[in-house]
Amino acid sequence: MLLVVGDVVTDVVARHAAPLAPGTDTPAEIAILPGGAGANVAAWAAHCGARARLLARAGRDSADWHRAALLRAGVEAHVRVDPAAPTGKVVALVDGGGERSFLTDSGAAFRLGPADWDPELLAGVTHVHLSGYLYFTAPGRALAALVTAGARARGATVSVDPASEGFIARSGVRDFLAAIASADTVFPNAAEATLLTGLPSPAAAAGALAAALDATAVVTAAAGGAHLAAPGAPAVHVPATPVTPLDTTGAGDAFAGAYLAAAQAGRAPREAAAAGCATAATAVRTPGGRPGRPGQGA
Repeated sequence: MLLVVGDVVTDVVARHAAPLAPGTDTPAEIAILPGGAGANVAAWAAHCGARARLLARAGRDSADWHRAALLRAGVEAHVRVDPAAPTGKVVALVDGGGERSFLTDSGAAFRLGPADWDPELLAGVTHVHLSGYLYFTAPGRALAALVTAGARARGATVSVDPASEGFIARSGVRDFLAAIASADTVFPNAAEATLLTGLPSPAAAAGALAAALDATAVVTAAAGGAHLAAPGAPAVHVPATPVTPLDTTGAGDAFAGAYLAAAQAGRAPREAAAAGCATAATAVRTPGGRPGRPGQGA
């Protein structure tokens, strides 16, 4: 069993072929979809055959909708209902090349904390995956430490997705690295890896992170595939699956979910990374960050 602790948000995905036109209308295709890095990873892991459980927090406005979407995706969903804050929302602006920019209102997602924890969530769990967004608030950091300690006590391994170059820069690289120091595996993208190490090469950054954290580092580099490094070993390149992207939202989540599902099935890290690349190629061919085409409308 895989336990993911992280965020669930409502994604407003706007795909526009032409550049944004300031002060007037830009034609776009707009969809309202369930999202959130943690929830996406759990959904993709379940899609790839893993038993997945999620702990997240949403507002009363759409907690039931999110819970139902996760259950349809095969995820055992533990969505705590925030009594005051609405569900987090992300506006994803996706240009004609599939690249995206985000406007983020974290809402209830950033209020996930120790009060939401139940040690029974670790029952049967062999691996815990933590969304990096936990580390950008005091309650989230406390929860991450609590969950990590519980996982260690039960012999489970832990991975972290750094999640956001912007949030890491604002919170401080040194503090972030210290907070995730007990992880067994980290999944930064190329920009996050460069920020965390100061090295522009994904391969070099993977090696440096593996050495600094004494962990497996898997750096994703979009069309450049993935760079996998273990402590004391050079990085191994795993090529991307060639594809023309429609929407790159959630590609890293798809990679992590597939990687973790493969690892849960006993596959070696390089095989797991290849599964991640293949699944990310599937993800970028559909709008939003989840498998398939979930129903619209929160």
